[in-house]
Amino acid sequence: MIDTRVFRKAMHDIAARKGDFTLFALFLRADALGAWDLVVSAPWLGSEKLKRFRELVDLLAKSAGRRSLQQLARVEPVAGDDPTVEFLLTSVPVEDGERHLQNTELFGLQIEKAIILRAQRPDRKKRVAKALRSVGAGLSRGRDRHTAPASRPR
Repeated sequence: MIDTRVFRKAMHDIAARKGDFTLFALFLRADALGAWDLVVSAPWLGSEKLKRFRELVDLLAKSAGRRSLQQLARVEPVAGDDPTVEFLLTSVPVEDGERHLQNTELFGLQIEKAIILRAQRPDRKKRVAKALRSVGAGLSRGRDRHTAPASRPR
């Protein structure tokens, strides 16, 4: 069995830097001979498949380590509007947990086991609030007027 703690930590680390995932799931395909697939979807992944794949694998390697990535047969970014993503969001919603599925068909593949760590649309308000806090956190009331940012109200 795959150690989900490593991948959950990677999910949290990457989400803290880039934004929440819509889908973060581990799949064991019936024909994969024991190797797992990581299937992810996130608004920040963009539309260029090769570019988003490279970025995702780099972030995973930094967080989970290359050794953990060797447990995976493949890493597959998918679009948020994919019908299977939509199905998972409505059928097995998970904010931050672990839902197990067995012997099912997903993304046109026969899946022996699936572990869904997240299947929920990111909260837009939460991301905006994070950005506002981080910008405001750097300002100090005791600053001299000449060193304050030009956009700061006086």
